[in-house]
Amino acid sequence: MTTLRECADTAAAALAEKLRASKGKVDAKAIAEIIETVLNEATSERDKGAQRRLVDLQASMQERLTRLLDASPAVIYSFKARDDFAPIFVSGNIDRLLGYSADKYLKNADFWRERVHPDDIAAIEAEQTKLFENGQHTTEYRFRQKNGAYRWVSDEQHVIRDEKGDPLEIVGSWSDITARKKAEEAEDALQARLALLLETAPAVIYSFKASGDYAPTFVSENIKRLLGYCPDKYLKNADFWRKRVHPDDLAHVEAEQVKVFEQDRHSAEYRFRNIDGTYRWLSDEQHLIRDEKGEPLEIVGSWSDITQRKAAEQAEDALKARISLLLESAPAVVYSFAATGDFAPTFISENVKRVLGYCPDEYLKNADFWRARVHPEDLAAVEAEQVKLFEHGSHIAEYRFRKKDGTYCWVSDEQHLIRDHHGQPMEVVGSWSEVTARKTAEQAALQASEQRLTDAVESISEGFSLFDTQDRLVLGNYKYKELFDHGEGPPKPGMTYEEILRTAVESGLIQDARSRPKAWIEERLAQHRNPGEPVLEHRANGSWIQVSERRTENAGRVAVYSDLTELKESEQRAAAANQLILQSLRYARRIQAAILPQLRELATVSDDHFLIWEPRDIVGGDFFWFQPIRDGHAVIVGDCTGHGVPGAFMTLVAWGMLDRMLQLAPSENPSEVLAGLHRGVQTLLGQDQKTGETDDGLEAGVCFINPDRRKMAFAGARFSLWRSNERGVTEIKGDRKGVGYRRYPKETSFTDITLPYGEGDSFYMTTDGLIDQIGGPRGRSFGKRRFQTLLKKYQGHPMQIQAEAVRTELARYQGQQIRRDDLTILGFVPLGR
Repeated sequence: MTTLRECADTAAAALAEKLRASKGKVDAKAIAEIIETVLNEATSERDKGAQRRLVDLQASMQERLTRLLDASPAVIYSFKARDDFAPIFVSGNIDRLLGYSADKYLKNADFWRERVHPDDIAAIEAEQTKLFENGQHTTEYRFRQKNGAYRWVSDEQHVIRDEKGDPLEIVGSWSDITARKKAEEAEDALQARLALLLETAPAVIYSFKASGDYAPTFVSENIKRLLGYCPDKYLKNADFWRKRVHPDDLAHVEAEQVKVFEQDRHSAEYRFRNIDGTYRWLSDEQHLIRDEKGEPLEIVGSWSDITQRKAAEQAEDALKARISLLLESAPAVVYSFAATGDFAPTFISENVKRVLGYCPDEYLKNADFWRARVHPEDLAAVEAEQVKLFEHGSHIAEYRFRKKDGTYCWVSDEQHLIRDHHGQPMEVVGSWSEVTARKTAEQAALQASEQRLTDAVESISEGFSLFDTQDRLVLGNYKYKELFDHGEGPPKPGMTYEEILRTAVESGLIQDARSRPKAWIEERLAQHRNPGEPVLEHRANGSWIQVSERRTENAGRVAVYSDLTELKESEQRAAAANQLILQSLRYARRIQAAILPQLRELATVSDDHFLIWEPRDIVGGDFFWFQPIRDGHAVIVGDCTGHGVPGAFMTLVAWGMLDRMLQLAPSENPSEVLAGLHRGVQTLLGQDQKTGETDDGLEAGVCFINPDRRKMAFAGARFSLWRSNERGVTEIKGDRKGVGYRRYPKETSFTDITLPYGEGDSFYMTTDGLIDQIGGPRGRSFGKRRFQTLLKKYQGHPMQIQAEAVRTELARYQGQQIRRDDLTILGFVPLGR
């Protein structure tokens, strides 16, 4: 028969094993079953001694059970399964694990409910019915410790029933799972972050088995956004990828798939069909994952949309092909080389073969290609000028260049310097254009021109001489030789000007030099080296010779010797002629004044006005114009190129076009008048071509005044309109473009500026004869600021008072300085109705 001690030992051993096996997470029902078994065995003993031993055994069992439960990481508890559900038991480790004494639980039926987290209580109580249905139930929730902090617990409950099967008691355990929950929350957060990253990533991440059926294993959610497919479309269809790769790309991509198994990674680019049926270019990068044995396990890849990049590449390829075609068919060879270091060649167009006979590699692989082929007689000069490229950023040279067949041709070499973002020279880009035909024609023309020049020089009655950059005689006609022949023959080519001059003085040919030969020679040499006004020489034979010298383009000197003897004798006749000319000019002034509008016509345009019109010479290049137009009046002030007679002629050109331009221009677009004048002047003077002898034009301001609407439209060609009122004086600037000049395109347009006017507004236009006039103690220009200050000072005064103030201030400021230019100043108060 088994003794009570053996039963106790057996029960204790069973309980200890349970605790070890479950790491403290003891099944409450199992504890109850162990105790019940021991009691049943104990009660089967019939003798009273056994009963006493049973009491001792119970005490021993209780003590040992208490120690085991206190050491357990789980709190064991129980409460009634009906009626008031009163607490029955709780293990002592509740103090260690949750901070509460056992009495806190045992004496408070609401102990548990008061400490479950408010956000969890409803869900837990709703599930409580499962305990009575299934006999056991496990749930997880937050439980408040004594220190007020919440911990996650796993609550495992079991129902103990009586002999009738009715619920008697509920035994449970609380296990602290806070650490596990935090790990799960961290993992959930990581998973959510990963899902968000994958969803928003620009590339679709996918994977599939690396062997067997190669079944899909994963695809990121953004496949829907990027390609239109749901993830299941990929995951449930092993042929998903193969069916959607473009038929023209599939064979090539599959043929290269072996590389991922050889190199563990592989990239490919191909077209892939969207869900809408269109194709997009993808970059597919794959990585092979191997197992611990090194066998292929899984392939992880990404699809990146590169459609835009591919479109750009295709456009670039097309552009390159177009450029290559253009360069191949171009008449000029385009090339480049490094601008520093070894100056290595970097590019040359294919047409070098057609134009010069060389293959591109002959240039690209030979740094001395160019130098070895420039004509020896041209090389030094071309290299000496190369510095200009780095000074100015561009340079053009012409020289002879040896073709592949050994013959020389003339090329025009235009180079441009490219700098990096630091401003340092980086590369030189240039072009060789064959100009042999032009150079041959130029040389022939030059020879013919030189012969014509010689013939012409010999045919003129004046003496003529040409000296080179070293001041040596190049050419002198027969008359020049006569002037300097002192009896031993005329000067010979190659003699310096100083040698010729000293010989003439020493031979007594120059009357002016006889009393002071050395000083006269020094003065004459200075005049020759810096030519200015003509020099009059009195010769020993009584003749008067005027010497007119000037520099040539190549820094030489050209001189014309005119015999003015008869002119000297006819000075009186000349004076009389001059008087006649002055009379003609004065008559021309009357004609010019008659053509200009009468001042009284300005009264029809304004309530008050003044006009100052003072040509610097008898006639001038400034003009003014008043004329009715649709919806109002036109007021114009202009300043033509030059002054005196040339300026006056330009005013006639302008006047001849103004009336027609005013009729054609819309009433709100004075810019059309300027544009029309520009085209007309360019055409009339032949300045619509790129080159020519003349470059004349004008600057003007045009105002269209609409009295009914109290509005003015202004357009200026390098001309300003000034507005004065109680708020101050404002400059309204026109365009920085002139009218008629060769440098402006024929289609040049101008800007209309529309401005309303009101009571107290007055307007002014002036030519640069006022602004540029030199004066004052420092010899500076009158300037815009002084004019603006003057207008502000006399704002609101009658116009005649303002005119007198302008005249007085200009005269005071000008002082003893000469008048520099024609002067026109117009001030007016526009009509208002």
